[in-house]
Amino acid sequence: METGTSGKASSLRWKILRQAILRKPNADEQSEIGIKRITRKTKQGFNLLPCHLVDDPSHSSDVTVCYTLPIDSAPKLYLTQRMVDHAELSDFEICNKYNIDNTGLVCQWPSEEVLAYFCLSHADMFRSKRVIELGSGYGLAGLVIAAVTEASEVVISDGNPQVVDYSLMFRYSA
Repeated sequence: METGTSGKASSLRWKILRQAILRKPNADEQSEIGIKRITRKTKQGFNLLPCHLVDDPSHSSDVTVCYTLPIDSAPKLYLTQRMVDHAELSDFEICNKYNIDNTGLVCQWPSEEVLAYFCLSHADMFRSKRVIELGSGYGLAGLVIAAVTEASEVVISDGNPQVVDYSLMFRYSA
């Protein structure tokens, strides 16, 4: 998949990794533009769904995040997520193997929070419906639908098998 710059996305990912290990600044401006296109990091979300870290992130690249849904009697959602600044070599290997990017693994995107809030606010529209969330990332919106609506079925999918594995680590409590 070409990025519109001078190289493939996979080559640019390896360049990012090489720069992080060698800690050398990039002098090639065209490559820098390409790198910025694939190293996407979120800004702070909109705090539509309050959340907090449950465990100590200093010992792992993964953390458990508890989402408190702002409606009465809604369960708390616990999602295991990758720390924004903790990429692993296996992340890039899987991206190259499946010819995908790792945007779903990088962070919880503000757009995912907005979609989850929208679904929560319009729970009636899912009653007795079959729902599929394509390119779900960590699957927050699909998990919200499954937890608080009366949807008959919810399928959460993503092209990155690592992200799907993270979605499987979901749990909730009343």
